[in-house]
Amino acid sequence: MQTSSEYEVYLGQWINWSRGPVLGATLTMTRSNGNLLIGFLAFFVAVVGARFWRITALLLHFQNSTDQASDGLHHQRQAVLRNASNPDEGVITLLDLMLSWRGAASRPFRRLLLPLIVSSCCVAAFTLAGGFSSSVQFSDDLGSEVLLTGKNCAMSYFPDTGTTRDYEALYYPYLAKQKGSAANYASQCYTNNTGGILKCGTFVQQRLPVKANYEADCPFKGGLCKTNSSNIHLDTGYLDSHAHFGLNTPPEQRILFRKTLHCAPLFTEGHKQVFNVSRDKSYTRYYYGDSTDFNLTSRELYQRNYTYQYTNDLREHNPSQMSGYTMGVQAYFKGANNTPMTDESNFVPIPELDVPNANTYVVFRSGNSVRFAEKTDDLWYQATTPAGVRVNLNSAADDIKEYWMDEVASPLGCAEQIQFCNPNLPEDDEARCTPMTGVFDDEDYPELFKDPDAKVRFAYIVQAIGQPGLSGLLLNLGAQSLTSRYGVTQGLQGPMPGNQWKKDVEHWMSTIMTADQASFVSQATGPTDPAVKLFYRGPENESEQRLCQSQKILSNEYASFSILGLVLILAIGGLIVTISMSLEAVLACISRRLYGQMTYAQLEWCTNETLQLQRLVQEELGLGTWKNATGSVPITLPGEQLGLLDLRDREHPRICRPEAAKRDFTGHNDNDEKGVRYRLDGISIDDEEKFDLKTILSDSSGDWKI
Repeated sequence: MQTSSEYEVYLGQWINWSRGPVLGATLTMTRSNGNLLIGFLAFFVAVVGARFWRITALLLHFQNSTDQASDGLHHQRQAVLRNASNPDEGVITLLDLMLSWRGAASRPFRRLLLPLIVSSCCVAAFTLAGGFSSSVQFSDDLGSEVLLTGKNCAMSYFPDTGTTRDYEALYYPYLAKQKGSAANYASQCYTNNTGGILKCGTFVQQRLPVKANYEADCPFKGGLCKTNSSNIHLDTGYLDSHAHFGLNTPPEQRILFRKTLHCAPLFTEGHKQVFNVSRDKSYTRYYYGDSTDFNLTSRELYQRNYTYQYTNDLREHNPSQMSGYTMGVQAYFKGANNTPMTDESNFVPIPELDVPNANTYVVFRSGNSVRFAEKTDDLWYQATTPAGVRVNLNSAADDIKEYWMDEVASPLGCAEQIQFCNPNLPEDDEARCTPMTGVFDDEDYPELFKDPDAKVRFAYIVQAIGQPGLSGLLLNLGAQSLTSRYGVTQGLQGPMPGNQWKKDVEHWMSTIMTADQASFVSQATGPTDPAVKLFYRGPENESEQRLCQSQKILSNEYASFSILGLVLILAIGGLIVTISMSLEAVLACISRRLYGQMTYAQLEWCTNETLQLQRLVQEELGLGTWKNATGSVPITLPGEQLGLLDLRDREHPRICRPEAAKRDFTGHNDNDEKGVRYRLDGISIDDEEKFDLKTILSDSSGDWKI
């Protein structure tokens, strides 16, 4: 399987029909740009939180404003509401007020509770909002849904120029490689195997649902099955072309697909015969219907009166060869209306094996020289024939008995069916679904879709998944499709469960489903090997081109965002910021229009601002000629000097006029070198040459005097 980074992904705006035309509006970008966007959104939400706090603080400030004389707690609460730039600062300062005024003011907890709750709620709400702002990204552990460009879209077909050598040397090996990748994916991603190295996050569904019945009846007639009540029947149910296969289309353009596989081990009694070629060479022939083969010399098909044959001599004469399983498959295909497709089939089953409206397979598995470490009663792997003993070198225990398979080529019969439905037709409409059938041709069911675009869409989907799955899988992979092979080491099959054959069939179905998922993606991306482009064609009309550009996959290399989520965050956040920035001016304008002047609450809000509080202190000392006394930045006339700190009591600093700072001095500080002298502003005067002295000051030891 290709990794998601190897696909060409569409960057920009598109509609993800999984969420509808509004919620599904999606913006896809590279992962690095996506990380930047997430970071910006988190920062933006923090800014919005601070501005929302300014709105609530103004409302609380106005609510508590009064022209009556109030205590220090009231004025400090008003100052905090006016000057705390964000709710975090508000919470911390209000808590400090609550603790500091405890016992010094009337009911400090009750008076500060409301602003403390409001500021705390703002902190909590916008902290969560900052975290949840990343949820506008459509993503999970497997990645974001992205859309493929479909630039190299191609569908398989059989060209007139293709030779037998082209098929055998190029096309069939390419298909085998694809089936091998599908088998590897199924082994890891359709099971609970967590130790694999493959990523299971390419398809929109990691695995397709398959309902398994392990106690199914026999799919064939005439007592062919070894058991009539313990066979396996696998059914996918109705799979949606959009939800399960990732073809991004609105509901009215979707198609349903269903596949079933019904398998059972077959009796060989009465259906096999040993055929001797010479004294030391023989074959076992199995008779479940006549087979056909291709004569490479005459290049003609010829008929055989048996289904399959396999040598009996490997165990006796060549035990060191073929130390693994081999498989052969005979297939009989049925088209619409139970029509036999003998030209595409390689055998014609006996009547008991012929399932109506289904492809019929007989899968032969040979053990060759594989020995079994234990007897097994598995109905397909049955091994009870003694094969000798192996010396136990690791202990004094008895030697290990080993066993051969009872059949040189054990047969397993399977019936495969597929079905398509138009989900937009009423459920009681007989034309809603095609009959269950084997091989599918979209032209056989013209009543299912009548719109020209729908017919093209139907043909596109049939091209991807409407062909027989089991025959292609087994012909390409052979014994590599068996899960039992993982237990074979140096020709010895380890212990296996009694239902091993069912595990194999389940793995086949999982591999077929994976191959179907991959087929949708590969149609949108085209073949990965340039050598096989001969067997693929590009889209022939606009409808096919749109389908090529409608394939979704999952990817961790890109990020997809909800456009609606982005718009809501930016719009609501922008509105809050705008209201916060303009609210004071709007209220001031309204007051002037209604009352001809600003209200007391508005003036208190203005004068409680940090710079205005500084102005009030300086102006109370008669310092500065101030302008813009109700604005955001009050200013003085050029060159005017303001008051300084009076540091005579460093635990209680005050503001004093500049001339007072030049006239008065203080002695040494206990923390400074003894005898160093300071002005009121704390500047050393030891090195000054001239002083305008009004006070004589000496240290306690009398070492110096001024």
